[in-house]
Amino acid sequence: MDIEKFSLNYWLFYQVNHHRHPVLDVFYRYFYLLGKGWFGALLGVLLLLTEDSRLVQYTLALLLQALVVKVLKYTFRAKRPSATLRKVYALERLRLKSFPSGDTAMATTIALSLIEGSPHWLKPALLLYPLLIGYGRVYMGAHFPLDVVAGWTVGVLCSLLVSFFY
Repeated sequence: MDIEKFSLNYWLFYQVNHHRHPVLDVFYRYFYLLGKGWFGALLGVLLLLTEDSRLVQYTLALLLQALVVKVLKYTFRAKRPSATLRKVYALERLRLKSFPSGDTAMATTIALSLIEGSPHWLKPALLLYPLLIGYGRVYMGAHFPLDVVAGWTVGVLCSLLVSFFY
């Protein structure tokens, strides 16, 4: 089943992916790294070292999010935009499947797990972080918009589920 094969998804992809800007090319060439698993692990280590009370909830939410993303990726096996469409500007090497965006799910989980108890000045950055990661995944040609929306949804649901039960 090709969950992503519908015209609005393709059209939105091209609107983001084909509106290039040299500053965004440079920005996302590095910023996308903050959506990778090592960044989530590094933040977990920082929480551990600072004896932050959010560590257990943060870790549980990230583990649940990673599990849900893997299950969805292997259930749907959706192809990346470059395997489906022509003229895709891809700024990174890709592996695994497309749906959902794991980077977006992780960024959302991180932001929501850390927002409570963070200083007020940090909260806008925490909310902006998953939005920038999600936009960047489409801009870089790694994901369709539907992948990003699904990633945000997974991140929100996993964070809420863990906070409800923890």
